[in-house]
Amino acid sequence: MTDTSAPMLPVPSSRSATPTPRTGRLRRPLGVAVLVAAGALLAGCGSDDSDSTGAGDTTVASDTTMAMDTTGATAEAGDLTITTARIGEPAGPTAGLFLSVENAGDQPDTLVAVATDVSPEVQLHETVTDGDTTSMNQLSGGIEIPAGESVDLEPGGLHAMLMDVDELVADQHVPVTLTFETAGDVEIVVPVVPLTELGGGMEMDHDDMDAEAGGDMDADMDMDTETSEADG
Repeated sequence: MTDTSAPMLPVPSSRSATPTPRTGRLRRPLGVAVLVAAGALLAGCGSDDSDSTGAGDTTVASDTTMAMDTTGATAEAGDLTITTARIGEPAGPTAGLFLSVENAGDQPDTLVAVATDVSPEVQLHETVTDGDTTSMNQLSGGIEIPAGESVDLEPGGLHAMLMDVDELVADQHVPVTLTFETAGDVEIVVPVVPLTELGGGMEMDHDDMDAEAGGDMDADMDMDTETSEADG
């Protein structure tokens, strides 16, 4: 007798069919998880770098500020080294800038100008004492720094005078530009210190001298100029 039943076809095994879709479903979230983890890691590194850099900058600035508070600001330009730069805390509209400049070169240089945003004009002065009279002479030609020597701008001697200053208080720091004939511009941030910390045996500013002279120093200087012109 002929067998008329349908031929038996192979039935796919449930074990062979199931793994493929299951594996596909597992791989997809695994890939997403890896990407998310990598992104988080990169973000974390960026954040750490930023925080580390910021902390480093803050530390350096803090250390520099503390050094300036105790010894004054320092800077170098060519053969010149500027040290102990400080501004005396003013009792009136003028303030003295004091510093030391060492010229290690074999050619002289000259401090020709000083500028700062806290004063519309900075004059270079020398203090002249004649008996009981002390006066300030403006140095239009600047202050020479001889080769191989140091020059001190200090109370009672050479100094830079900030005129009509904004209010300045101790522990404040003031950006100042020193202009030398050869070395050029030197940027320096100068601390404001109490007059008692300046030394030099002189704790007065131009206002004190104006009061002792019984008038305004600038007016006296103008009068001297007019008198000289009249005599000429």
